[in-house]
Amino acid sequence: MPVTQGERTHRTMPTKRRWAALGAAVVILTIGVAPYLSSAADHLDSPNAKANHALDITDVYAFDGANSAKTVLVMDVNPLAGIVSGTHFATGASYRFNVDRTGDFVADDVYTVTFANGGPGGKQTLTLKKNGTTVLTGMTGNTSVGGGAKLYAGIKDDPFFFDLASFFRWRDPNGDGVYTYTGPTTFAGVDFFAGTNISTIVLEIPDSWLGASANVWGTTYQGTTLIDRMAKPALNTVFMNPFGGTNQKDPYNQTPPSADVATWGAQFDAVLGVFNSPATASAIRGLLLPDVLHLDVANLGKSTGKSFTGDKAGHILNGRTLAEDVIDFELFVVTGGLDGHPVLTGDRVNANDATFPGTFPYLAPAH
Repeated sequence: MPVTQGERTHRTMPTKRRWAALGAAVVILTIGVAPYLSSAADHLDSPNAKANHALDITDVYAFDGANSAKTVLVMDVNPLAGIVSGTHFATGASYRFNVDRTGDFVADDVYTVTFANGGPGGKQTLTLKKNGTTVLTGMTGNTSVGGGAKLYAGIKDDPFFFDLASFFRWRDPNGDGVYTYTGPTTFAGVDFFAGTNISTIVLEIPDSWLGASANVWGTTYQGTTLIDRMAKPALNTVFMNPFGGTNQKDPYNQTPPSADVATWGAQFDAVLGVFNSPATASAIRGLLLPDVLHLDVANLGKSTGKSFTGDKAGHILNGRTLAEDVIDFELFVVTGGLDGHPVLTGDRVNANDATFPGTFPYLAPAH
């Protein structure tokens, strides 16, 4: 079904400014190294990330494993691996899954993965530590098991899907960088990320390590310098620097989730207020911040199901599975859908280009 766009009436905001705001507020992608190679869920979203592709978190997922007593945490890096980015993980760096089990948005457990070069056949060696204690060691490209955990690190298909080219044609129809409304348009429904790869870290742990509920987010560090953080898709890309000005993307990444509301709440309200009533904007911001994936562990969706828009118990925003269509959800919500007049309802790309295997490590094979 073609996707149409409509205008919400905002008589106090001139059309060009409102459309410029939309170009920022809904820009799930911002131009990076080439016209179409850019921030998606969080691909190349900040200056630090653009300078450190191996530490650029493109997506974070959390879902129920094939073993119902296990939960899977996924962190993807190296956007367009082998094309724009390399295929190795950074050395002298750390990749961290942060887990808050008490609801204060401060990590109670930190699962840290580090890499070193020099493995056989060009592979990298890896180590997983929980709160500083080694849980397992292994090599990229292999499944490593130890201490109740299972870990995979290597190249896989990028599970993110989005009609990026149509979005850019809609956002900037004249190709001049000016966000001019030209009337309804139809997305082609072509997945720009089809056939592309990422480097992924897949960690499967017992549910008992999380408890009944938890909040999870990913961070990457080069030495002691925080390079990127991510949980919910596209928040940094959509809400930071919506109207230009000084760089907010690195400061956002360096904000701990416990400080998100105080630091960035007003910014989220302002962007959401472009197409939503104040009450709806505040309600959406309450769903989005703090920027963590909340896990109701007993009700997480399976890897091939949907949880971002509703899990098996009807919760909203419970983890994030590989198959769910977060772009359609976010375009609808951010552009007025909850107020009954969405500017955008979707991009007509409804699934990944490759089939997920449903077993560890869950992502589809690399192309």
